[in-house]
Amino acid sequence: MNTRNLFAVFGLIFVLLGVAACGEQSVEVTATAVPSSTSESEAEPTATRPSQSGVTILADGSVVAVKPVLAVSFTASGRLLELAVQPGDVVAAGDLIATLDDEALVDAVTNAEFQVAQSEINLEQAQIELDRLLEWEPDETAVALAEANLAAAQAALENAQTSDAAAGNSVTSARVSVDQAERQLADAQEAYNTAFDPGREWELGDPFRKQLLENEREAATRNLQFAEENLQVARANYSLALAGLNNDTALNAEASVVSAQQALEQAQEPPTAEQIEAAQLNVSQAELSLQQSQLSLAQAQEAVQDAQLVAPTAGTVLSVEVAEGAMVGAGSPIITLLDTTKLEFHTNNLSERDLARIEPGQPVQVTLKAYPNDVIAGMVVRIGTQATGTVGDAAVFPVIISISSAELDIRPGMTGRAEIAGE
Repeated sequence: MNTRNLFAVFGLIFVLLGVAACGEQSVEVTATAVPSSTSESEAEPTATRPSQSGVTILADGSVVAVKPVLAVSFTASGRLLELAVQPGDVVAAGDLIATLDDEALVDAVTNAEFQVAQSEINLEQAQIELDRLLEWEPDETAVALAEANLAAAQAALENAQTSDAAAGNSVTSARVSVDQAERQLADAQEAYNTAFDPGREWELGDPFRKQLLENEREAATRNLQFAEENLQVARANYSLALAGLNNDTALNAEASVVSAQQALEQAQEPPTAEQIEAAQLNVSQAELSLQQSQLSLAQAQEAVQDAQLVAPTAGTVLSVEVAEGAMVGAGSPIITLLDTTKLEFHTNNLSERDLARIEPGQPVQVTLKAYPNDVIAGMVVRIGTQATGTVGDAAVFPVIISISSAELDIRPGMTGRAEIAGE
């Protein structure tokens, strides 16, 4: 190349450099400090997507679940009847996890429902009685019926009293007959004793006296037998008279009269304040009993619901702690659940030198090792208040980044790199 051409080339280069210096924008890429144990490629990351401000901060980290691992347990005790999940299953909030043996609990609900129904009937009856007293008006038909019943009861009492009086007279007459028969028997016995007196045996030696004594003894024997039979008949009649005397007839009739009088008074007189107050108290007690029955039913129903364990939140089953058929206590973990629906990316090596360029709300691009060709959009949520260590002479702080990607199967523990658009 000749000298003229050489000068022309150098002149063109200088012109181009000058033009480039005038139109160039400032672009800066900063890499966060990394521990000496990292590889050279990780220690000096290259910014592939610079921010509009020209500063991109690179930091390594891992995916972390926002919510901690949750131990799920029953609030009741019992025998584990069925387990509906196993480790690795993904569940939604409200999905059935396990069921306790609830046969006795269901029986308790049935009994509680019966008590509620009975309490409702008692309350209805008490309210009807109270309404009757409060809305009382004389009923001419009821009054007439009560008067008729009273008249009939009084007539029955008079008949009973008359019957009892007649029966009493019969008893008196029968008693007199018994007394007479007893006296006749005593006289006959005395005559018989006289006729058969041993001291009169000598009369048998005299033919004339013998005949008289034999006739006397025959008559005395016959009269004594007749007197004994007459006394038996008198005593039997007396027993029959006593049997016909029934004082209960009059007493029952008197009770019927009293009852009829009370019924007539109730039909004619309005209820008293005491009666209304008592009816109101019965209604209040019936209402309280119904509330208690309803509370018992609600508790029994809640116990049945507590026998079914559902997922309190969406997530993945990490482990199952018990087997079907085992007895479990209230509060004993059944499964451990991790909510993977809300995830964050936490940096682990961002230098304190870059903190001044980061603030909440800044956009972030996250690339995970599991998905090296997919960029996950994120945003700075906050910066940790305490350093997690040092790299060289600089402390490192965690930066918490929200991430969301429904298309990728992102799991807690995955590692990657964040590119933060610095200020």
